Amino acid sequence: MVREIRSRIWNCRISVVILPCQYASGEELALCGETGADRCFRIGDMSAVETSGGKKLVLRLGGDLFFAACLAKKIGAPMWAYSGRPGWNRLVERFFVPDGDAARRFAISGLPKGKYEAIGHLALDSVAVNESEEETREILGLQPGEPVISCLTGSRPVEYCNAAPFLARVASLVTQKFPDHRVLFPLAPTVRDDLLQQALDEAGIERIGTSRVHSIGLGEGRWGTVVRGRSLESLVCSKLAIAVPGTNNLQAAALYVPFIMILPLDKADEFPLDGLPGLLPLWLPGVRKLKKDYIVRLNERTDFVSLPNKMAKKMIAPEIRGFFKAEDVAAKAVSLLGDEAELKRIQRAFWELTHERGASAALASRIADWAKGPPK
Repeated sequence: MVREIRSRIWNCRISVVILPCQYASGEELALCGETGADRCFRIGDMSAVETSGGKKLVLRLGGDLFFAACLAKKIGAPMWAYSGRPGWNRLVERFFVPDGDAARRFAISGLPKGKYEAIGHLALDSVAVNESEEETREILGLQPGEPVISCLTGSRPVEYCNAAPFLARVASLVTQKFPDHRVLFPLAPTVRDDLLQQALDEAGIERIGTSRVHSIGLGEGRWGTVVRGRSLESLVCSKLAIAVPGTNNLQAAALYVPFIMILPLDKADEFPLDGLPGLLPLWLPGVRKLKKDYIVRLNERTDFVSLPNKMAKKMIAPEIRGFFKAEDVAAKAVSLLGDEAELKRIQRAFWELTHERGASAALASRIADWAKGPPK
């Protein structure tokens, strides 16, 4: 978004403000320097907010809408919001929504058509690789054509501390059937190495690396390579990915890489949630069981969890949800790896679903039109 806005409004000042969000990893501010924004700060640091100057606009892309509304009020600016669902409608001047389904939700809520617009999925525009597959393979020591399996452990501690040991066991079983396949663990930039090491050690999973984990043991002398800074590039090299729910699902789909989504509910009480269930402190008596029971019931009445499946309203990528073992996931992975026709079917479905891009350009164009208009 920063890049697209600057290409249209050369003399603007752009601030990235981190809003509270129960799904955050906690490392967002550290990554803000890569956006190219003039300033980055948390909403709590209101002293950094500019309250004077020219035309101002608050564009909410994620996080709690209430705090974005507070920011807009403080600086006396209108608020636009990118959102899949209505909320705080009186405080938002314009909504931008990802698709037709979201637009229908806004229509049902009674908002006039001029107040919301479907522009596409912003996240798709962020899926861009910086090197060719050949270059990535050479850097990672992969042979040309060598089949690769990627294990995507998620970006939050509750995800990667549980998923990394579990996926190591899955990969161990899969590589017993496919010993010629290389296993990669592309890590999100928010992964804390000390927590990852602790999780692997407590699970009895071998690792190589002291200050940073370089390889994860798969047993019988086999190792999975930990990849940092090349998550998307690693996916491009992959024949199959195994992933927890999250943005990585959409990234895999946008790169046309087949994946299996896994959602183990063994530690569901630690999952982030919307609304009151997500705010209740786990130390209160009975809250852990209440939250876990709620999530189990929610899973039973939810058709799809993975975002690409939600977008398509059908099961493109297999989902394994509930209480299961590493053997269950490995069996599905082995089945898929041996079925080239099914892998190609998933790739085609992903292409049809995600090949259209340009939501950020469309939104930046609306902002440019607003900036050229008369002051309000």
